Amino acid sequence: MVTHDNIYIPGESFPHWIWFVIEFIIVLAVAVVISHQIVPTLEDMVLTHNWVCIQESHLSDCSQEEELAPNEGLLNWIFWGIVTTIFLVWYIVIRGLILKKPILKNRYE
Repeated sequence: MVTHDNIYIPGESFPHWIWFVIEFIIVLAVAVVISHQIVPTLEDMVLTHNWVCIQESHLSDCSQEEELAPNEGLLNWIFWGIVTTIFLVWYIVIRGLILKKPILKNRYE
């Protein structure tokens, strides 16, 4: 079969770094979804008391509510900690140690 010299081959003109951006976006999306699913199960572990303060001139009257509420700041740290852990596991352990080569490496180089 005869081929022509003017055939467009995407592998030769498509920027190689785009594959790394696509991989980064996929890893980020998967990490955020996994973290979003895990964090609600941990809400019962990070409960704090709510303080209600009423300011009256120079005096403040603070009382503690009876109901416990989840600590949103700590939940944010847990959320991003899980995302970071997934990133480290993917890029250092799986990709760096197990695969030992870049994914989607151009075999014709």
